Amino acid sequence: MTVGFYLSKIQPSDGGIYQYSIYVLKMLLKCSEIEKIYIFHSFNQVVEFEQYLSHPKVKVVLHDRNGKLYNFLKKTSEFYLTRFYLKRMSYRFHYMLYNLLNPDRRFLNRYNLDVLHVPRQHSPAYNLKFPVIISMHDVQQFHFPEFFSPIERIYKSIRYFTTMSEANHVIVSYDHVKVDLKKYFRDVKTDVSVCPVPMDEDWVSGKPATGADELMKKYGIPDQIILTPAATWEHKNHTAVLEALVQLRSEGLRIFWVSTGNKTGFYPTLEKKVNALGLNDQVLFTGVVPDADLLGLYKMARLVVIPTLYEAGSGPLFEAMRYQSPVICSNVTSLPETIGNPEFVFEPGNSRQIADYIKRGLTDEAYKKRNLENSEQRISYFKNLNYAPAFIEAYQKAMLVFRTNRIVE
Repeated sequence: MTVGFYLSKIQPSDGGIYQYSIYVLKMLLKCSEIEKIYIFHSFNQVVEFEQYLSHPKVKVVLHDRNGKLYNFLKKTSEFYLTRFYLKRMSYRFHYMLYNLLNPDRRFLNRYNLDVLHVPRQHSPAYNLKFPVIISMHDVQQFHFPEFFSPIERIYKSIRYFTTMSEANHVIVSYDHVKVDLKKYFRDVKTDVSVCPVPMDEDWVSGKPATGADELMKKYGIPDQIILTPAATWEHKNHTAVLEALVQLRSEGLRIFWVSTGNKTGFYPTLEKKVNALGLNDQVLFTGVVPDADLLGLYKMARLVVIPTLYEAGSGPLFEAMRYQSPVICSNVTSLPETIGNPEFVFEPGNSRQIADYIKRGLTDEAYKKRNLENSEQRISYFKNLNYAPAFIEAYQKAMLVFRTNRIVE
């Protein structure tokens, strides 16, 4: 089987999608059923993905288009695709214009692929000469609409609908995401497969971890920290940890908290909250850090705290368990199932409970020991799973649907 894997423009600032892409790519490279992988990448990914681009199975394809003409054609074609679906697919001429104008469609059709897998929620092109599979990660806008502007909610809904309608198959990582897609896009007949994230090995394997002394000097942090690796999206629930830190400080426990990840448009609100609570000397939002630094921070942290209000699945939870960092997490979506023990799970809306769990994770050695033993057992379980068959089956389903539709047409 020859698979195209569309990585172009996926960066560390994309958070979980970036890590998901690496996990899936590493699995595909090991999969015996796949003989060749065309990796479509952009200029700024050469360093990040260097070890994968030189793999003997890989054919490297640079796809980093830009410029006025390209952007005009791209946006115009997307307009006609959107209009086609807004008009309930009654204006076939709009769909013909999309096919004619989309520059990525012409580019991708040069390659002889059995299937193209796009590990993010929208493909650069559809209606290709081979099937397209999309990885859909969540539909958070339906669960927490208050975190999105009206325009963002409309845009996401339309884009997800076109993706679900145009893709030959959809992959999700968890059952609850499949349930959501079937609920909110019930009129779309595209099949959905649950393919667990292949976290059987380290996503930063081969990269050294930055030492604690260097991290302390580089970021101006003490040697005792708790860590939350999460972009500053509102649903990541940083505010609850800030409130927990205030409660702990009133009890005489001053804790330094480091949060890594992209500083989003919500960051200024968090910054104001830090100032208002007088936590400037206890909190650091680093922004995106190099992989080696993130790995070093995991190893340095006395406790990893994952307070999210919504998460399809948590990469940081897996990473903390893998690197033997004590970890506690919220009780949402797939997180309780992932950590596998209710003793380490809290209510994300209860800052008092979060404070108590942080305190226990830092001061109760027996609790910490049980936490680390649990993590070791969970990682052993995930390592022994065989992830490839679910992906191969999804690819084969996409190919069958594609062939069947062509015969019908």
